[in-house]
Amino acid sequence: MAQRVTVRERIDPAITASLFANYRSAADAVMELVDNAIDSRIKGGQLDVLLQVHPSYFVIETRGGEGMGPAELERNYLRWGGSPKRGRKLLGQYGQGGKAAIGHLGASFTVEASRPGDGNAWRFADPDYRDRSRLKTYELKVVTKRVPADQGYVRIRIDGFDKRLEPRRLIARLGDTYRPLILRAELKMTVNGARVEPPSINFQEEHRFAVHAAGTTVRGWYGLAEPEGRGVDYVPGLRCYKLGRLITGGEFFGHPNAVQVSGMARLVGEIDLAPVPLTMNKSDFARDGPEWVAVEKRLHTLLTPIAKRLAEDEMAPPPASALKTAEQVRRLLSQVLKLSEREEVFPGLAAARSQAAERIHAQGHDAMKSGTVKAPARLPAENESRRRGFGQVIVRPLDPSIRSQTVIENEVTTVVINSRHPLFLKRGGDIWYQLETAAREVFKSVEGANAIEYERRVNEVILLAFQLRARRREARSRKGPAQLPLISC
Repeated sequence: MAQRVTVRERIDPAITASLFANYRSAADAVMELVDNAIDSRIKGGQLDVLLQVHPSYFVIETRGGEGMGPAELERNYLRWGGSPKRGRKLLGQYGQGGKAAIGHLGASFTVEASRPGDGNAWRFADPDYRDRSRLKTYELKVVTKRVPADQGYVRIRIDGFDKRLEPRRLIARLGDTYRPLILRAELKMTVNGARVEPPSINFQEEHRFAVHAAGTTVRGWYGLAEPEGRGVDYVPGLRCYKLGRLITGGEFFGHPNAVQVSGMARLVGEIDLAPVPLTMNKSDFARDGPEWVAVEKRLHTLLTPIAKRLAEDEMAPPPASALKTAEQVRRLLSQVLKLSEREEVFPGLAAARSQAAERIHAQGHDAMKSGTVKAPARLPAENESRRRGFGQVIVRPLDPSIRSQTVIENEVTTVVINSRHPLFLKRGGDIWYQLETAAREVFKSVEGANAIEYERRVNEVILLAFQLRARRREARSRKGPAQLPLISC
């Protein structure tokens, strides 16, 4: 008789510490705490969220929501991964975001909470929250309620605050992220006493819609942006929300974007995709799921008429001389990057080939022998391999507000220089303008570089290019004038 062996899952409390690093910035962690506050809204009421940002501590206080009592604090708030929100129409789904956000922002915290109708509040604290060697146990203390008895509230104070958070930028980000909720007066926010206001969107025409997709009704609007009313932060395309919270912008739902078709730079709109699940850190929607696929298909059909209109708004193509100059810029930039040993910042087809080879190698020799490894979608042609791993530079008409943009076309890193930008028109698209624009675009994508380092790298490329061109002119002058070939009789 075979012996029965039982195994079970286990969890190390230290894994919770890894979730503290699940945020790109302090502002992202603050958004997570605001999301939790929004999930506590009571239908028909206004939620007040008060934030205090100081060098050594951070406070978020939510008034007018469901609040929490002892049962909710233990069953919901202090339970990692066990969220009662799962399956409900709420922003939080994974039972870890708010707790991880606190650990990201500081070393210790104090939580104070009360439900509507409670006469008192409950408080507990952790002086060393980042010590995750064990799961924590807290003692609740009864304290005086800070708001009227009929209101629920939650107050979280984070001490040992060691992140950079600029109040003015946070105010702008909050207004942009929760714009619909603020406009509908469902949410009121302040940062250090200053009111958070939503940004305005200027447009010439507006088309509101309510369409059926992913088993529910999806609502929003789209239209044409006001040409003179677009600021430096303008991003064309639809802004996509989840329950009034901005998740991503610049969405065209399968239509060409503003780099591919310049007229699409005027498309603007907002849509709330409540039925579509989010990624764990709310940086995007789950685009492989059936909900996103259904919404994308329906919105593609809805936007087809206006996309056709905007496609006809294309300007005349750039002059042939500018296209020829762009190729000269590509060659000059690639040579300069080789001289400065920065070839990796501008990958092209050869890089795509090597990456494909690495993927095949990683899948193992057995898979290669069995023939189960598929070839990459596209390998460089023979003439394309001469690019030695560098991308390409092209000139294309874009919206006048865009100087340049980087895209991936046919697996090649492509810098698109806008032939309709005022500086391009002023300079006639000469080689030095195009080179500086391409260099700025290439180094803009390098991670970890601050503004000083970014400018130094761009300047280095320009100076090396000047020196390289000067040496070439000097070499040609030493050779003297070309002689005509002898003609044999």
